[in-house]
Formats: sequence, structure tokens, C-alpha cells
Amino acid sequence: MNQQEQMYTLVEQWRESGLAKSKFCEERNIAFHQFNYWLKKYNTKIGSGQSKPEVSFFSVAENPSKEKKQPSLKFTERKTMRIDLPGGIAITIY
Repeated sequence: MNQQEQMYTLVEQWRESGLAKSKFCEERNIAFHQFNYWLKKYNTKIGSGQSKPEVSFFSVAENPSKEKKQPSLKFTERKTMRIDLPGGIAITIY
């Protein structure tokens, strides 16, 4: 196994471990800057083989028809939107 394959294997092990990079490197006696170098190369290699995710936008506002007018919202009424992102991040818009 060459150095690239070894380091890519370590990157995959780190991703599965759930450890911080610094802790992972410390436990395996790897220089932190060297691990970051190989992580960047790994991400570039993996990213180049995958297509970019499709991005789409949509309106979250109500669209009243021309024939039927809807009353405007009162200041006391609230609508919210929640966006759940990978990694457990949630964005709530009030």
C-alpha cells in the first residue's frame, strides 16, 4: 500500500471515528498539518468524481389568485420556516 492509499484510509477512519482531527492525529502519532494536507487531497479527489448537488429554490409565500383576494396577515399571526441541514444544524426563520 503506497502512502496515498494509507493516508486516504486514515482519512476514512477519522470520518467514521467521530473524533476531532487533533485527537485522531494525536492517537495515531500523525502530524496534524500532514493529515490536513491529505484530507484536502482526499476531498478534492472525492469531490471531482461526484456531480454537484442540484440546487433549487421555491417560494414559501402564499400566492393569492387574481380573482380571490386574501386578507393580509395581522401582526399577531406568525409563520415560521425551519431548514434542517446536515450535521444537526437547524435554521428557523420567524
